Amino acid sequence: MVLYFIVNPSAKNEKCKEIWKKIERALQHHHIRYHVVFTQKQGDGMKLAQQIAEQTYEPLILIAVGGDGTIHEVMNGVEMYDHVTVGYIPAGTGNDFARGINIPIAWRKALSQMLLRAKDMYVELYDIGTFKGVKQGVFVNSVGCGFDAHISRKVNHSRWKHLLNRLYLGKFVYVFYLLKELFIYKPTVVQLTVDEKQYTFSNAWLVTVANHPYYGGGMKIAPFALSNDQCFDIVVVDNISRLKLLALFVTVFWGGHIRMKEVHTFQGKYIHICSNTSLPLHADGEQIGEGEITISVNKQIRVLK
Repeated sequence: MVLYFIVNPSAKNEKCKEIWKKIERALQHHHIRYHVVFTQKQGDGMKLAQQIAEQTYEPLILIAVGGDGTIHEVMNGVEMYDHVTVGYIPAGTGNDFARGINIPIAWRKALSQMLLRAKDMYVELYDIGTFKGVKQGVFVNSVGCGFDAHISRKVNHSRWKHLLNRLYLGKFVYVFYLLKELFIYKPTVVQLTVDEKQYTFSNAWLVTVANHPYYGGGMKIAPFALSNDQCFDIVVVDNISRLKLLALFVTVFWGGHIRMKEVHTFQGKYIHICSNTSLPLHADGEQIGEGEITISVNKQIRVLK
């Protein structure tokens, strides 16, 4: 079987370019047949994935090489094609998708695992979620609204992000904006619908709809979420002091935050979120506008893991 690769050379501050060269040498060494295409700008991953999927109706394996943004785009390109199996080699900064399905973070180990799974066609089903708001599409990790999406937007537009990432200090950008915006951001009223049950939160900081435990580069936002149960875990942080919210962002790395009385958890297949203000939104860390949003379990896609 021929393996297809979509590589984002800009991932991990352009270090993915060098990673791909090493992957290519390994493929050639093992005499593995492959085709590769490269993204050049945002949105290319979805278009290229769709083009590859439409080349044949025979089963094919498409492996994304990059970060969470890359796998987000690839999944958006192939989620409608049942003959495509998706693989992933993490070569980004966050790599939460890899954590969520137990793919090694180290690219060499991930490559070995992908090649072994491809040879044996060891495939598992993975939940894909649909979001509809100002923008629409599918997500693989999580959809969030409120404070975390606000921080993500600030970081993505920061002129310091690229420089600090090159110095392996990228997380300091998040810490800076977290501390800065913590005293500026205003929580708001949020109406949440989960499978026709309605809840109102008067002072909500954030709502996260998670497909697996991880987001934000390893934070365990939804410790018990499963990526193949046709259900999403919802986490709401409401009516919390700014100081305690800071503590929450420490405990979230091991999932300790869910013991806080200000943290509310739900499970469901259909979720609607709206507010009396225009909440910022993200899907897999990518900005998807502001406002209300509807989220549902879409289907399952075949993945190598």
